[in-house]
Amino acid sequence: MTTSIIWSIAAMTYAVFWCWYVGFRQKITPREVEETLQLLDVHDFGTGEQRDSLRHFLANDDGRDFVMINLLHLKAPLRDSRKRLEAYQKIFLGALLRKAGHPVMMARAAAGNLENVACDHADGWTAAGMVRYRSRRDFMEMLPATVGSPHHGLKLESLEKTFAFPASPWFMLGGPRIVVALGIALIAAGLQMLLG
Repeated sequence: MTTSIIWSIAAMTYAVFWCWYVGFRQKITPREVEETLQLLDVHDFGTGEQRDSLRHFLANDDGRDFVMINLLHLKAPLRDSRKRLEAYQKIFLGALLRKAGHPVMMARAAAGNLENVACDHADGWTAAGMVRYRSRRDFMEMLPATVGSPHHGLKLESLEKTFAFPASPWFMLGGPRIVVALGIALIAAGLQMLLG
């Protein structure tokens, strides 16, 4: 196997990964936004303000990835709530991974709020997380299949309260784009040394 073949295969492999991880999907249309909101009406999703935020977020689709930032206050007893939340996450994150989404950060609270500026009832958080979505379209397509589902019920049963908002643009040093590129390059270099 020649050097050019090895590196051509490596480049094609990374190109396939890039197409899956980054995606090239069309931006969300105004009609799709309204259709999604109508589907969510069945489950009385959110307050008026939250629905307006969702409409604005979907209508201003930039075609890029984003992260959902979550703060969670689990119900007591924590052990039972964590089991229910883990059962939800197993189903939800499995579906998300198929769309190239994944957790960026998951952590348990080590103490109560160390800073609280004009935020009433904003203490008691037990966990925090950041989840990467490939696109707002992926998020939009997952919403109707999640809200009102049995596995979403597990999440609601485990939470005393929660707070979530999308953030974009965002930046992470490293990440799958770089890690996968380095991994493929390392394998290709190893093959080149082995077969060369």
